[in-house]
Amino acid sequence: MDRIPTMEGIEFEEDALPDGALVDDDGHIELEGLSNTRDLGGMKTQDGRAIRRKMLIRSGALASATEHDAAALIDEYRLAKVIDLRTEEERLKSPDPEDLFEGVEFLDIPILNTQALGITREGGVKGLLKAMKAIDSDPAGLMIEIYPSMLLDETSARGYARFFDELLKGEPSVGGDSVEGDDAGARPGSVLWHCSAGKDRAGLAAVLLLHVLGVSRELIVADYLATNKYMESRTQEILDSLSSYGLAGKLDEGVRVLNSADERFLQAALSAVEERYGSLDAYLSEALGITPEKAEALRTRFLEG
Repeated sequence: MDRIPTMEGIEFEEDALPDGALVDDDGHIELEGLSNTRDLGGMKTQDGRAIRRKMLIRSGALASATEHDAAALIDEYRLAKVIDLRTEEERLKSPDPEDLFEGVEFLDIPILNTQALGITREGGVKGLLKAMKAIDSDPAGLMIEIYPSMLLDETSARGYARFFDELLKGEPSVGGDSVEGDDAGARPGSVLWHCSAGKDRAGLAAVLLLHVLGVSRELIVADYLATNKYMESRTQEILDSLSSYGLAGKLDEGVRVLNSADERFLQAALSAVEERYGSLDAYLSEALGITPEKAEALRTRFLEG
């Protein structure tokens, strides 16, 4: 069976690619209205296993999803549950199109609060202008300051604990056919989680999950940074909006920083966790309640090999 060239640690069988939703070397799913939706399936763990395909999907907000996108995620990726990590304000301003996803369960699990303007992008262009004024000439500094809160804030920790609980809940099987390589019959449907852009809150959810599943730090960082391939169109939309306010070029650098996945931001969060808890494993155990039994249950459900 032919293999498609991939980044280290990730591979896909050619005939496993779905019709109508192409997957490339970082799991990116080509959809009409969603630019940053990716399947974590195929990523290798340090003990030689791999994440099951079509079970764990990270994404940006679903408001721009088309009927084709919904059909692809339901029919080809067996979507069963959507976890929305945004705040209430964001959900009200740009709700997920639940009517397109018939039969899919939608859950609201907010991470952070309304004060995290640079992350949540609440308030549209005016809100962005307010945020840019507040951070002055150091947008990266704001992100480095906010990122630790996305793990250590009480609301955040409670949200990520619920995120893991939802991953472990039993789900009805989607479809009646067994998945190739799984002799246990039809598996539970996939879970998709998202924030606004799919890079910060959703990105950290992926970081935590991948660590629990046993993926190396190198591949975890690579997955986090892969978002930058798919954010350019969204960044350009914001810059065009600013241009209509007569601000073309004045805030470009700040917008690009706020809309980027930067290893410095991730490291700030992980360093803060290690400073308070001693290690990421201790944080997962003490703050999120990920016991050895829960961790093993997650590996059993989402890993193959």
